[in-house]
Amino acid sequence: MEAGQEFQCEIEKCVFGSDGLTRIDGEVVFIPGTLPGEKLIAKITAPKKNFSRAEVVRFGVTSPHRQEPVCPYFGRCPGCQYLHTDYAYETELKLAQLKDLLASSGVEPEKMLEPVSPQPSEGYRNKVVLHVHTIGAAVKFGYVMQDNQTVCDIDHCLLAHPAINEELKRLRGDRSYMASLREGMDVTIRNTARGVQSWRNAPAKNATWLREQLSFGELSVPCGSFFQVNKEGADALLSAVGRIIDRLEPNRFIDLYGGVGFFGSYAASRGVKDVLVVESDAAAAEAAKFNLKKFGISEPQVIAGDAGLALKELKSTEAPDTLLLVDPPRGGLTLRAAMCITGSALENFIYISCNPATWARDAVRLQKGGFKLSELQLVNMFPRTEHFELVSFFCR
Repeated sequence: MEAGQEFQCEIEKCVFGSDGLTRIDGEVVFIPGTLPGEKLIAKITAPKKNFSRAEVVRFGVTSPHRQEPVCPYFGRCPGCQYLHTDYAYETELKLAQLKDLLASSGVEPEKMLEPVSPQPSEGYRNKVVLHVHTIGAAVKFGYVMQDNQTVCDIDHCLLAHPAINEELKRLRGDRSYMASLREGMDVTIRNTARGVQSWRNAPAKNATWLREQLSFGELSVPCGSFFQVNKEGADALLSAVGRIIDRLEPNRFIDLYGGVGFFGSYAASRGVKDVLVVESDAAAAEAAKFNLKKFGISEPQVIAGDAGLALKELKSTEAPDTLLLVDPPRGGLTLRAAMCITGSALENFIYISCNPATWARDAVRLQKGGFKLSELQLVNMFPRTEHFELVSFFCR
């Protein structure tokens, strides 16, 4: 197909990333902002070797799930992809994407649990990072767009907690503050259990730790360290992990990529006495020690380093009494990490993933190494966006 060419089509499905997929004479075409079953006229915008991209010219038949996006930035800001449909249907679409991924990778869970859709679907983010782009005397203050250069100037974010939007309104109304912003600067705004804080670029090294309230208690979090952006989604993850802990009753819990001891502290709160947390961020590792003590671990075991440093622990682990949990970044498990898990004596472990694609790759490796996927659950951790979280339980 050629750029500018118009065609009629019907959308088959929404693929991971939210684009609608159609086929024209056998060629795959991706069209953003469309929903399954919709009939429309579209125009090719980017022909490629194996597929093409297109845009909607006009709709003929629209989905009964289509709704008018309530955000004025939708379509320009890259943050949201599903504001043109209802939240329940968004979760259905993501579940269908997960099932497609499982089918293509040959991974089949023994039990697929019902997906979780945390509420609210908007106003849930406890953290936003805004970027500064100056054009002469004009200052654009908002999110970086899909070209990774332009900044979409915003005065509020539909996904941000109301307290964050109030702070953004205050900052934008402060002329001296806006005049002090410089090209390339980042501004982080965080809403915590004890109020809103913001900082430019990086927080001060001596900044007071933040406090986060969860279903099982309060955690301390260094300003620059990772923490879940959706409190209700975080509690959904904890609930899923808690069911497995209660079922297995492990004596030891190993938390790789453990952050501030999010899952480790939760395991301690449920009665596990032997907890090991491994985290590469030194500040987060220090907070993990503090948090574990708060939840009853008198001598916390925390390794401030790469998860690979703790893999040797798996070889000396008493398998029947140990539960491993891994929650890696978007890149997933390294090949070495996957091989260390499959080569260990472990019988059970939990894999939390924010990237279904790398999770599927790892699941194939783990299956080949002797594990089976016992349970899988989708948690719509990031409503209205293309992303979702997976909670998976593997056993021998």
